[in-house]
Amino acid sequence: MNILSYRESLSLTDSVYIDVRSPLEFEADHITGSVNIPLFADDERKEIGTIYRMAGRNTAIERGTEIVGEKLRDLVKSFMRYQDKNIILLCARGGMRSGSLGSLLDSLGLRVFKLASGYKDYRRYVMEEIESLAMPAPLFVLQGLTGSGKTEVIRKFPWSIDLEDLAGHRSSVFGGIGIAQKTQKRFESLLVDRLRELGGAPCCLIEGESRKIGDLHIPDSLYGLMKDAPVIYLDTPMERRVEIIYNEYQPHCNDENIPAIVKSLSSKLGNTAVETLTGLYAAGNIREFIRIMLEKYYDPLYRHSLQRKNFIATVRYTTADDAVAEIRERIAAYCGRG
Repeated sequence: MNILSYRESLSLTDSVYIDVRSPLEFEADHITGSVNIPLFADDERKEIGTIYRMAGRNTAIERGTEIVGEKLRDLVKSFMRYQDKNIILLCARGGMRSGSLGSLLDSLGLRVFKLASGYKDYRRYVMEEIESLAMPAPLFVLQGLTGSGKTEVIRKFPWSIDLEDLAGHRSSVFGGIGIAQKTQKRFESLLVDRLRELGGAPCCLIEGESRKIGDLHIPDSLYGLMKDAPVIYLDTPMERRVEIIYNEYQPHCNDENIPAIVKSLSSKLGNTAVETLTGLYAAGNIREFIRIMLEKYYDPLYRHSLQRKNFIATVRYTTADDAVAEIRERIAAYCGRG
């Protein structure tokens, strides 16, 4: 069995990363595209950890060996599906889970490699890439008021970085409704993946964000580049903004989550506005509710900061496709390719 670092493993062809950590460990963050074949279920991992603390390492190893022994036949079957590939094994730190299993698979004739420090080594790679972050192409920031369609444009633009999708949050007080926010580590892993995918792109477009998206932080290295990047303003009529927000949020709203969030904003909106908004929502007048939220909360919150920016172009939103086409033209002209 060969031992290598994650960076070295990138040069292997026809390979598959197999992560033997528990499902919860894997869900928190993992190498994109890797396969999770856990040696221990989440409750089994918890049990072994408790035994380790209470009875010591040897007793924990004995219990772990007993658990794996009971499922060894099925584990081997799972791994044999990848017998024609270079199997790159990893656990949390490159210790007993991947080491013992790797030796067994190696003895069965499979081509097995092990990450020297497991997921820890992959995480080190991600942090090194973020700390030395350099954009693969000229970066442009797309700004606009809330509901202006920035996300639709970003998702249709071929060379974009969709921070909200990577984070699993829409970056507003209502932004977590209907979606699950990712961990900070997963967000950073997906960001590094996307930057690698954009190698060779003529430009990169990213939505203007504050330092935080939900509870997650945009890495300082990227945020600094965003602050210095040329800005394009997306100008969208109020009626269209209301429809964009309605279509995005309406399927996920209920009589508990929306009123609770509005009431939490009473110090900013005032009690009268809160009563008006909750009344409109209760009456099913959702579009009017959205319009007042934009006028009373979001627009005053963001308009001042937007007025301090110098835009290289203002693009009128009619459809997302038309906006994408015009933004591409404006970027090409700015870069001297028009």
